[in-house]
Amino acid sequence: MPLYEIEHSIPLDKPQRDALAQAITHIHTRQFTTPTLFVNIKFVDARTQHNYVAGRERSINRIIAYVRTGGSRTHADFEETSLRIAQAWDQIVNAGGKFGKERELSRVFVMGAIVAGLEHGVLLPRAGEDGKWLAQNTERFQELAEQGDEDFRELVEEIKGREDLRR
Repeated sequence: MPLYEIEHSIPLDKPQRDALAQAITHIHTRQFTTPTLFVNIKFVDARTQHNYVAGRERSINRIIAYVRTGGSRTHADFEETSLRIAQAWDQIVNAGGKFGKERELSRVFVMGAIVAGLEHGVLLPRAGEDGKWLAQNTERFQELAEQGDEDFRELVEEIKGREDLRR
């Protein structure tokens, strides 16, 4: 449902990318009651991009989140998500220590840009209607799991194991 684009001007190795993807997925799914299968994350090596701030070319690290707004999701929820993502970056990329400016996550932008969409053949719910949407689609998810789709097998198990998704 959300799409997070991580633009990095420093090299990130696979363990760092994996850890960031897992951290962001966890942060988003717990903040907004979203199943993990529907959190999309894209890494963009920005070392060949030309980014300008204040009219000057700069190397920057930033995360842009495209999300669904509305429902019970508040401005404060998205601020909290931004802060938690920045903390995860610091722990994973900088091992919690202080490094030079080139390693800092200088920006997290949350864009309320997802109006509608289709994912895994299912139309996305409106923000705040995830529970109703899960209930309406559980039978289809179960069928896909039984047909051997590993992603949907994991989704069905996640729904069974998470109280917030069963509500």
